[in-house]
Amino acid sequence: MASSATPVLKEGSTQLDHICELEISHPATHHRLVSLIATISHSSRNLDTIYHMILKGVNIFRLNFSHESHEMHSKTLELVHEALERIQHETGHLRTVAIAADTRGPQIRTGLLDGEVILRSGDNIRLSINRDLYDKGNKEAVYVDYSNIINLTKTGDRLFIDDGKLLLHIMEVGVDGLLCEVIQGGQLNNNCNVILPEVEIDLPAVSEKDMYDIQFSMKANVDFLFASAVRSAKNVKELRTVLGEKGKHIKIIAKMDSKIALSRFSEIMRAADGLLLSRADLGTQIPMEKLFITQKSILGQCNKAGKPVIVASNILETMRFQLQPTRAECFDLANAIIDGADCIMLSSEVAIGPYPNETVATCDKLCREAEKVLWFRDLFSDLVSEVRGELDAAHSLAIASVETAKRTNATLIVVLTSSGRSATLISKFRPRCPILALTRCERTARWVYIHRGILPVVYTSEPNNDYATDVDARVQFALTIAKKAEIINDGDPIVIVSAWKDGGGFTNNVRVVYAFFEADQVDCLFRSDRRHSVKNTNLQKEGQKANENKKSVRM
Repeated sequence: MASSATPVLKEGSTQLDHICELEISHPATHHRLVSLIATISHSSRNLDTIYHMILKGVNIFRLNFSHESHEMHSKTLELVHEALERIQHETGHLRTVAIAADTRGPQIRTGLLDGEVILRSGDNIRLSINRDLYDKGNKEAVYVDYSNIINLTKTGDRLFIDDGKLLLHIMEVGVDGLLCEVIQGGQLNNNCNVILPEVEIDLPAVSEKDMYDIQFSMKANVDFLFASAVRSAKNVKELRTVLGEKGKHIKIIAKMDSKIALSRFSEIMRAADGLLLSRADLGTQIPMEKLFITQKSILGQCNKAGKPVIVASNILETMRFQLQPTRAECFDLANAIIDGADCIMLSSEVAIGPYPNETVATCDKLCREAEKVLWFRDLFSDLVSEVRGELDAAHSLAIASVETAKRTNATLIVVLTSSGRSATLISKFRPRCPILALTRCERTARWVYIHRGILPVVYTSEPNNDYATDVDARVQFALTIAKKAEIINDGDPIVIVSAWKDGGGFTNNVRVVYAFFEADQVDCLFRSDRRHSVKNTNLQKEGQKANENKKSVRM
């Protein structure tokens, strides 16, 4: 028999009691609330791996345009579609996952090297804008492709190369380049990126490569654009202009990957559809001891504003090489969940590591255990108190839905939605049970994955002419799916959120029903009274048992 979420995500009378009463000896059995994003590359680009990733709970697949060709990404998309068709054939209902395109963004890069170059602490090296050095880089000088670097930098500025592996200090700014001292050495490779943490570069928000990649992404019908090197709200608007009418459905997720972006966090958050905290990039630009505070602050502000936020970089990095993560990584991932992440993004661990499926399974377990720690009561109260001024109908209904689920100890909130907005508003107020968003729109079913706790289901049956009958049919379908997924059980209270008439913008109805299942049927039914629901279920079981006893006597 399935374990419902009700006894698992329980709460004590105070937060301290709640922590003290956490179940240690048994694994978490509730449905995971946080979404998982997995990057596909050569290690995971095969049908069986992608198929099992979806079954293990991956919600969004990421295409990284910094490292892979369009041909490879096309192959990935084909495999994802094949895996989904396989699952639909096995389960009988449509399964969805979302696709995210991760752009490289505007970057400064070094040129090519003429042989191996090892830089050691204390060495001096010149970064030259002289094009003649493009393919003649050596230990004394290397080409950089940003001519304005000599006008924007000054003596004493820091400079990182190759994602922070090398650290240089600028000693002198010349007419054709920078003379730098190596502070943190290592091997210099071809075409490494150059990061200037103290400088706002004037490169365009959308590079030529990004333009090319975005055009491919629109043709591929992706759902999200993870935008790198966003420096202001203006950059987000420029991206929307590039997407145009054809790509207006694509949600822009701005990366927080620089000190400049952090300084304009509020305006970028308002302009974008969501944020991605790139901890590896930020780790090279801000003091290490400030990184965890930055994470908590960004996640808290996003939660407060109702903006979805992704935590990325070095999640389970050790699993790139071995089957088990470190304890520190387990604690770090759990803290990201407690801090308020909507999504967790796995990068190289599943892209090039040898254990992609094991990594996803480990991440799923850790996320569910961490979700047991969350103190939902005060979280809900804090989020409601932050809503200022007069509430519109949509926010009022979202708050009422979460409050009702809390009061009734509901196992599930079912939202009948067209655009997905009702479900995402409910997600903003962080119910402790999953939100099943039932929709007839496949695109809606994909983009809501970016919000915490939403389980989208596509309803493919034709609408009934009688709206009330159609609503009941959809609710029954949603509960049947939830039962098969072992989210609900007999007699569980379910909160239903629906519209008073067909179409978008009419959601204003909240009710509580209780699930029960006929003994000889898979489909879930529901009643408005829990006592009769449980009684009916028990009678069905007793009747079935009596019939079995009669058969055994006759034999």
